[in-house]
Amino acid sequence: MESALKDSPRTTTARRDEAKVSGVVPAPHDTHGPVAPQEDHDEIPTVDSLPKPRRSLLVVGAVLVVLVLAGAFVAGLLPHLHRTAEFDAEAAAVANDVPGVTVQFPTQTEANTQLDLPGSMQALQETSLFARTTGYLKKWNFDYGAHVKAGEHLAEIDSPEVDEQLVAAKAQLVSDQANASKADLDFTYVSTTAQRFEALIKTNGVTPQELDMYHANMAKARTALAQAKATVQADEANVKRLEDLQAFEKITAPFEGTITARNYDVGALITANGGTGVKPLFRLEQVDVLRVWVNVPQAYATLVRPGLAARISVHEYPGKSFDAKVAHTAGSLDPSTRTLLTEVQVQNPDGKLFSGMFCNVQFHLVNPAPPLKIPIGALISDSQGNQVAVVDSDNVAHYRTVTLGRDYGTTVEVLTGLEKTDHVITNPGQRLSDGGKVRPLNEPKPATNEKTSASTI
Repeated sequence: MESALKDSPRTTTARRDEAKVSGVVPAPHDTHGPVAPQEDHDEIPTVDSLPKPRRSLLVVGAVLVVLVLAGAFVAGLLPHLHRTAEFDAEAAAVANDVPGVTVQFPTQTEANTQLDLPGSMQALQETSLFARTTGYLKKWNFDYGAHVKAGEHLAEIDSPEVDEQLVAAKAQLVSDQANASKADLDFTYVSTTAQRFEALIKTNGVTPQELDMYHANMAKARTALAQAKATVQADEANVKRLEDLQAFEKITAPFEGTITARNYDVGALITANGGTGVKPLFRLEQVDVLRVWVNVPQAYATLVRPGLAARISVHEYPGKSFDAKVAHTAGSLDPSTRTLLTEVQVQNPDGKLFSGMFCNVQFHLVNPAPPLKIPIGALISDSQGNQVAVVDSDNVAHYRTVTLGRDYGTTVEVLTGLEKTDHVITNPGQRLSDGGKVRPLNEPKPATNEKTSASTI
């Protein structure tokens, strides 16, 4: 069978590759006679013809990869373990170390304190003058800015109705006075007659019935006389009322002061007892003495009392101040602002100061028990309240609960809880514990008084 004996092209190609490798070229297998010489052509090798990799190389590669990964893990872990050990060592050193602290004596504020507060000026007395009678403005005698004395006529109202009512009331009074005189005469006559009949009853000159009749007439006359007198009194009161209304036609100044408003001109209708929306005829203010209203904060309320001297200054007079004095205080604090309403009075004889001006009021306060002050950094505020750490003679720290006063930003007042000789720790920090040992880093300097100047806007 020739087909079975022939080599396949794949087998022939493999043999040629092996011959090339060994250097020996096998003779061609001649089954049908001479074969033509074959040309040397390059052939593309197949996958099966490539050399197979060795298993040992794969194993070595895998081992190298594992070693590289393990090295990287160890390289990252060792620095972390080293840092952790360093942190633990530092923590142990801190725990065993005595903290160093800086100490300072509390500073005592000066007894004299200057307090500047804003104030508002107001006239010592001020009033709006309304008409008490209805009519037309006949004339006015003073205008804006005029200085008037008490009792001077400011204006006059023409009210003919009131004049006519007064004439009628006076006539009625005369008539009722005449009726009262007649009633008085009638009563005198009846009472005299009754007395005469009382004398005749003893001699049986009159009967008891006649005597009773005269007694009744006397009682009736007495009643008529009382009614006539009451009518006269009512008429007199009506006349007095109308006379007062007529007098109100002239508007007078109740006190000496300055006219600051005039709202009507001649001929204007003036309504008595001005109601809502009705303007007053004049506004009068007493400005020779001015009130200055000041709201004193609670921290200074106990130091401001009547008679305390003060100084007033306004922007309109730079470099100039006016002497003043505390006249009154409200005696209680406003619960919404926690301030004490204080009245300061300033003399203004030349009228340089005006009612309504904004001003600055300067008080010189004297505190008999000035508080202590500490740096704000020495204050410890937590759930236990406000505390301050101090160092005793054995270099042991102790916490003191304190009551605070005013806050000045970098320092704060301590009202209770500290003494001038206490060594206050200015840097308590988180490591400081109550009753723990500390190491002072400095010697505190003697306390000195510090001048305090407060300003409230």
